[in-house]
Amino acid sequence: MPNGFSKFEVIKNTSMSVLEKKALAFEKLAALNNEEGIDAILAHLEKLNLSVKSHVINLSKHVESISERYDETLKKLAQ
Repeated sequence: MPNGFSKFEVIKNTSMSVLEKKALAFEKLAALNNEEGIDAILAHLEKLNLSVKSHVINLSKHVESISERYDETLKKLAQ
């Protein structure tokens, strides 16, 4: 690797697309034979997915409040 960087550090600092990063991750996962390592990766991915899902904001329940606060602006934009 260039300048003594690990492959991960080089990947982290390049402009790889998300699809390329996923492909590389699948390649690395497929090469693993350590069940404990695979279990740890799966647990980590599940934890990440739960974290992402918990940060989703349902704006539909705030429509009334938004409408009240920005009613005049919305009317002007509609004209």
